[in-house]
Amino acid sequence: MRATTLVAAVVLALSGCAGCSVQAGVGECAKQVDVNSSEVAMTEVDCSSSEAVYRVSSRERRTMCPEGDYLTESSGRSRTNGKTRLCYVLNVSEGDCLKPVNQYFERAACGAGVRKVTKVVDGQADRALCDGDDARTYSQPVRTICIAG
Repeated sequence: MRATTLVAAVVLALSGCAGCSVQAGVGECAKQVDVNSSEVAMTEVDCSSSEAVYRVSSRERRTMCPEGDYLTESSGRSRTNGKTRLCYVLNVSEGDCLKPVNQYFERAACGAGVRKVTKVVDGQADRALCDGDDARTYSQPVRTICIAG
């Protein structure tokens, strides 16, 4: 999968497409290209990067992501397949601090004006686990993320 991404990046670079971004594949991490934009447009980043706030959980050939609080990006339309949708989950750990910007989150230093991930529970998608904190639940992978603030 990495080789395909690398080839795509080289092709884009050789074609003079300096402003183009490489779309992440399932299991890979991504960040929003422009957090000030209301349109979801993500680009691949290394999962160890502090910018890797999202991870692609699935690529759907239907109009909806699985049940949950996914950030979604339409990746175009083809005559044979219809619209493809990328479904992003938060790529965070307990203790991470996040700054909300529009519909996205960015990692930030903990302090005033940021929100803190208080709990990450794998294998359960249940808002009640968050004891009143903001909850993000996902069915693929099954996970609950609690965010205070």
